Amino acid sequence: MSVSAPRLEFQEPTKKIHILRHGQAIHNVQRGYPLRDPPLTAQGLAEARAVSLSFQPDLIICSPMTRTIQTALATFPHLLAQNPASLEIWPDLREAHDAVCNQGVSRAKMAAAFPQVDFSRCSEEWDYEVHSAEAATRRAKRVRAALAERTERNTLLVGHRGFIDYLVAGPRFSNCELRSYTFGPDHTLVKMSAK
Repeated sequence: MSVSAPRLEFQEPTKKIHILRHGQAIHNVQRGYPLRDPPLTAQGLAEARAVSLSFQPDLIICSPMTRTIQTALATFPHLLAQNPASLEIWPDLREAHDAVCNQGVSRAKMAAAFPQVDFSRCSEEWDYEVHSAEAATRRAKRVRAALAERTERNTLLVGHRGFIDYLVAGPRFSNCELRSYTFGPDHTLVKMSAK
């Protein structure tokens, strides 16, 4: 009588977090850009429109910064036109450095610029805590915990290179680079291998 080894079947993760860095913004090409919340460049808008996805996001989350919101709107114009509620602004996703270009503007200004987006989670003024590695680490932990509690199967996070470094391990993201993750132990995000 022969004994065969048990057959292991691969199971697709039930929840995926896809992380997209924003497209090229003015401060990426003009070092020392002196103004708050720079928008995407023409190249950044083109990069966002060129993003190709093999999935339909159930939820899109962005930082409260013009460049991430422009990236989301340029990448998913049809999805967001049909269901604006599928885009949420999470203040904890803001950039992790205190340069002027990484400081946002008031909620009223953002709501005027993007009337289709809900900014109710944001402070009325840009009065978030000053950057520190400890504060960014705490924010990243809160974001991972909040994502783990969500029920959506495919969540797309549009963020910033500096903060993404606190959120996941690995090489730095290029503009409009997309990587996919699943949850590992203790709410860590583990990069999924490309198929």
